[in-house]
Amino acid sequence: YQADLKTEDLPDNIKDVNEDIINKVIECEHKGACNEQCTEAFKIIPDELQFYKRMNLPLPRLCPNCRHYQRLKQRNPLKLWHRTCMCDKDNHHNHNAGKCEIEFETSYAPDRPEIVYCEKCYQQEVY
Repeated sequence: YQADLKTEDLPDNIKDVNEDIINKVIECEHKGACNEQCTEAFKIIPDELQFYKRMNLPLPRLCPNCRHYQRLKQRNPLKLWHRTCMCDKDNHHNHNAGKCEIEFETSYAPDRPEIVYCEKCYQQEVY
């Protein structure tokens, strides 16, 4: 496809998008320079446009392949790490004082910033 619109020309707010966008070919922001099987251009179909309007979402700047690969990058790796509960509350029922000593496997690597809890401590935190 030959692109009719560059991504920088797309409105940021879905309320500013005209219905004739479905007749346009939009250039992917990556312009084929990525390793994500970029199609370099894409079209918005009518049902997709209605979804974006209903959900008040801006138009995508990436082609479907690039969007898919971006979502995959946000997933945790398919690896488990042996971790210990990071709870340090004194009032949880499964430990009386100090840190919880329960160990488990998690997809959160030790160098990540999130606090990981065993199931019982997590339940105490959220309920």
